[in-house]
Amino acid sequence: MKRIALIIVLVILAVVAYKGPDSLIGLAKMTRTASPETDRVENVLGQARGVTGKKVLVAYFSWGGNTRTVAKLIHEKTGGDLFEIKKETPYPKDYKPTVDIGKQEKEQDARPKLAGPLPDLKQYDVILLGYPIWWYIEPMPVKTFVEAQDLSGKVILPFATSGGSDIAASVEDLRKTLPGAQVKTGLLANMTGRIDDWLKENGLLPR
Repeated sequence: MKRIALIIVLVILAVVAYKGPDSLIGLAKMTRTASPETDRVENVLGQARGVTGKKVLVAYFSWGGNTRTVAKLIHEKTGGDLFEIKKETPYPKDYKPTVDIGKQEKEQDARPKLAGPLPDLKQYDVILLGYPIWWYIEPMPVKTFVEAQDLSGKVILPFATSGGSDIAASVEDLRKTLPGAQVKTGLLANMTGRIDDWLKENGLLPR
């Protein structure tokens, strides 16, 4: 056990040395409380044209603030619009009751109501969709968002933060939810060192 712990520590130190401390956004900052309102980021709408000429929306749901941090970073790189998906009735600030509600919503296949008007998604070529992994997939408010408008033919690029689960199951779930959309390979963004390559692969950053 001590040897495994030592290996984990050495891997983290190596990542920090190579990529810098910001590469550990999700891994080192997993939180057990909701982020305060002062950490909120203003939506950016009406500036859809990204740095490569495509019309881009970075839409994200965040509870603890990790996904918001990644979404903001991605938006700074790609340009375009930025929109936070918010539940009409917010989740509790504490971890345990939020986990319980999230589990119940998943079991019921619920579609929680969202706060405020949503952007017109028809205008975008690409939607970067960010969320934390809850019970192996995307939180139910994300499903409410993607089902609110017809996304047939749209390119969807999922990215996620997670305390342990991979993004693969949520990507497959999104593909089932949006059979008419082009849901591409997602990015688990606990470590941010892969973001630039992922964006370049999908034509959102110049090569």
